[in-house]
Amino acid sequence: RECARLMGFEKVDGRPFRIPVSDTQSYRQFGNSVVVPVFEAVAKLLEPYILKAVNADSCKVERI
Repeated sequence: RECARLMGFEKVDGRPFRIPVSDTQSYRQFGNSVVVPVFEAVAKLLEPYILKAVNADSCKVERI
């Protein structure tokens, strides 16, 4: 559970979630994951650039 919390995995309502695999397997899986709060922060920073690129791409399609 500590490993899951360190990686940013928590239920919104605060209740513990069930980890149905062995400790070794769960450490491996959480270790291979992306830290959720970091991913969320990066996504927020990239959002305006992605929206700008999508809008520019849709303008190209309309002109053709």
